[in-house]
Amino acid sequence: MKETLNYDSLLILSTVAFFTPFLVSKLKRIKIPYQVGEIFIGIILGKSFFNIIKPDVWILFLSNLGLAYLMFLSGLTINFDDLKRGEGESLKNSKILLSIKMIVVSLITSICLSFSLKLVGIESGTLFFALLFTAAAPGLLVPILKSKNIISSNFGQSLLIFGIITQLLSLIGVTFISSISLHGLSFKSFTFLIIFAAAILIYFISKFIFKTNDFSAMAFKNLHISVRGAFVLVLILVAIAQKVDSEIILGSFLAGMVFSLLVGKAKEEISHQLDVIGYGFLIPIFFIMVGVNIDLKSIIDNPSAILKIPVFIIIFFLVKFIPCLLLKKKYGTRNVLASSMILTAQLSLVIVGAQMALNLHYINISDYSAFVVTTVITCIIFPILFEKFIVEDSNTVKQVKEEDKIIIREFILGSEWYFGKPLKDCRLPEGCRIFSITRDEEEIMPYANTVLQANDLIILAGIKSAVEETINMLSICNLDLPE
Repeated sequence: MKETLNYDSLLILSTVAFFTPFLVSKLKRIKIPYQVGEIFIGIILGKSFFNIIKPDVWILFLSNLGLAYLMFLSGLTINFDDLKRGEGESLKNSKILLSIKMIVVSLITSICLSFSLKLVGIESGTLFFALLFTAAAPGLLVPILKSKNIISSNFGQSLLIFGIITQLLSLIGVTFISSISLHGLSFKSFTFLIIFAAAILIYFISKFIFKTNDFSAMAFKNLHISVRGAFVLVLILVAIAQKVDSEIILGSFLAGMVFSLLVGKAKEEISHQLDVIGYGFLIPIFFIMVGVNIDLKSIIDNPSAILKIPVFIIIFFLVKFIPCLLLKKKYGTRNVLASSMILTAQLSLVIVGAQMALNLHYINISDYSAFVVTTVITCIIFPILFEKFIVEDSNTVKQVKEEDKIIIREFILGSEWYFGKPLKDCRLPEGCRIFSITRDEEEIMPYANTVLQANDLIILAGIKSAVEETINMLSICNLDLPE
């Protein structure tokens, strides 16, 4: 019997993914991550309420690919230069040593508190949950610290290093414990190390290939060779992880780390292209499906699961608050509270960890749903509390000169207002230059009298703010005419 592809659920998912950002943006008083909005919509459309999305094999495939891509982008956020000591910074006073101290305190605190899970009915997997509770969420941490110009200060770097290392330790730890639970303490329990070996080997081979071949954007014009390479790298390490019966999230996270090392200073531009695919299509499907699979009825029918939610939140908070006390002497009490708040906010890894715990029978479906609800709550409440407590002063904020940041972008002319207009009449923002226009596969060197036409592919470079303003003017189809 021939299997046919049913597009109904995929159509619903795509439509929901498109409209969710508009719905979330309407919540002006409450700033929540768009991913949380996608989980909410998934809950409404899933088994908890209307149950109109049916997770067939193709949707499950896209959801798993979205998860792998999300972990890849998490690994890509790691900037290995951040792990180096600053110029003139002694080891004793370095942000790295401070972060390591915080990690040790966090692990000890988490192990002690995880034993309390036995009091709420979770008897197994104490060490597994101890490692899971230590995890931070760099995917949330990075954009929030960037938005306040905190990320480049010693304060921000300490939090970032803490978040990155705890994410990696937690990921490796839960993968190892999962292997032991499935295979016992045998050779198979250590096969995940093959993924590390493969990642290291791929890095050195890639470095050699890059030295002997030209992979520049000019050599492969409009072919997005870096995006293709990213997918190859992800799928190689995910395939290896699957072959050795390990977690695909470890393979994809390591792929992100390797890719970050390979692309170096070009990472920001390449990340922009990769984000389009990830956050534009694959990752929303994963988060919507997380909501679809949450069974709120199982929580309501099981009062003990409801009681576990505040227990989880308290543990997540204390595991971050106690190590952050090491920051008090240098940054003050309010910033200690702010640090613990932003580090408590969780997202992808806790959701994945809860899925692993469910598969390992450490928890039941109602406990899994309680973990995901906990994650959603931390995403909403703790970033807001961070905003309330953070003290933005010379100790925490490092001013970034936007005018020093030059970026390159390509986009398609979409605003009808500029169709048929010469460049000299467009009154484009200062600080950026149009370098090339591609029209009907023909490259045009632009001059003042060059007339823009619909669907022109434009490449421009300049100051980040001016470039973004120019793209908004020329690419968005709207009726708002410039003054």
